Amino acid sequence: MNKKHVTMLTVAGLCLALAGCGAQSSPTNSGSSSSSLLASKSSEKMSADNLSPQQMVSVVTTYAGNKYGKDWATTAKSAHKSTLQVDLYNANHYKLSSKGQGVAYNVHANNQSSKLVYTVDGDNVNIFSNASSSKDAKKLGTVSRKSMVNYLNKNGQSAYANQLAKNAQVNDKRNGDDSSSSSSSSSNGKYGNAGVLNVPSAMQGTWYSKDNQITFGQNTIQTYGHSYHIYKQSKAFAENNDNYTNKAIQDATKDWMRGYTFDHDGMHWLNLRTWTQGAGDGAYYAVHTETIDGQQVKVLVEAGGAGIWTEEVYYQTQSMAKQNAHRKFDDLRYQDD
Repeated sequence: MNKKHVTMLTVAGLCLALAGCGAQSSPTNSGSSSSSLLASKSSEKMSADNLSPQQMVSVVTTYAGNKYGKDWATTAKSAHKSTLQVDLYNANHYKLSSKGQGVAYNVHANNQSSKLVYTVDGDNVNIFSNASSSKDAKKLGTVSRKSMVNYLNKNGQSAYANQLAKNAQVNDKRNGDDSSSSSSSSSNGKYGNAGVLNVPSAMQGTWYSKDNQITFGQNTIQTYGHSYHIYKQSKAFAENNDNYTNKAIQDATKDWMRGYTFDHDGMHWLNLRTWTQGAGDGAYYAVHTETIDGQQVKVLVEAGGAGIWTEEVYYQTQSMAKQNAHRKFDDLRYQDD
C-alpha cells in the first residue's frame, strides 16, 4: 500500500480533541457553591493541553454534572461508582441544533441508557440533554475545553474527573447500533476473521494533523466519513494468496481492516492494513510523549515503510496541529534523516 493510499484509508473524530482555547461557555457562572458540587473540593489540578481521550470524556461529564446538574449530575455520580461510557453515533442519530463535526457522543454509566449527548465543533463542545431521534434535544451550552478545565480546577473537581477517566470506555457505533462485540460474533470465522482487535486505550479518540484527522474507537478506525472495523486475521487465511484477489471476499470485507500490535524502538505500535491487501507494509500508529515548549505532550505517530519511518504526527487539538505542522522530533525516525 503506497503512502497516499494508506493516508486515505487510515482514519480520522474520541477523543474528542478540542483546542485549548476558544469560546467561553454560553452564559456561565464564575463558580459554584460547595453544596452544588459533585464532590468535596480538592487541590488536585489538571491541564487542558494534554488530555487523554478518557480524560476528555470525563472532563465534559464532570463539568456538565456540576454546571447543569439534573441528569448530567446523576450520570456522573453513577459512573463514579461504576464505569463511565460514551457511545459515538453519527450526529443525525439525534435531533440536534449543533451537529458539530458530525459525531454525537452519548454519555452514560455502566451500560445504562441516557439522553445525554455532546458534539464537538472545532474548539468547542456543545452539551445537550433530552436527546432523541424524534424530538429536539435541549441545548444547555457551548464551552471550550480550556474553559471546562479552568472551571474544574477553580471549583476543586479535577480529582473527580481524573477518577472517572480511569475506567472510562469509548464505543464507536457509527456503523450501526450494534456493539463491536456483537458485530464480531456474527463475523467471527468468516473470511479469516479471528475476532476483534482492541485498539490501545491511550490511542482511542480523535487526533489532528495539519490537514487530516483520525478517530480510533475500541475496535474501529474512522476517516473521511467512513468507519472500518479492526479484526485479527487468521494465519490459514493469510497463507492462501487467492483469498486476497477473490472479488467476493474483497466486497464482503471492504469495511474491515486487519491489525496487530508490537513493540519497536521503545514504542507500542498498531499496524493496520486493508483486509485483502497483499504487498505493502500498511500504516503504523503509536502514542508517544514529546516535549513541546517545556510541556510533556502526548502525540500520535503515523509511520510507514519497511523502516517504520515517521510520516505524520497527530495532536489532540487542532490548534496544536497547526502550531507544530512542520516540527520534527529528534527521537523519531524519518526516512530522509
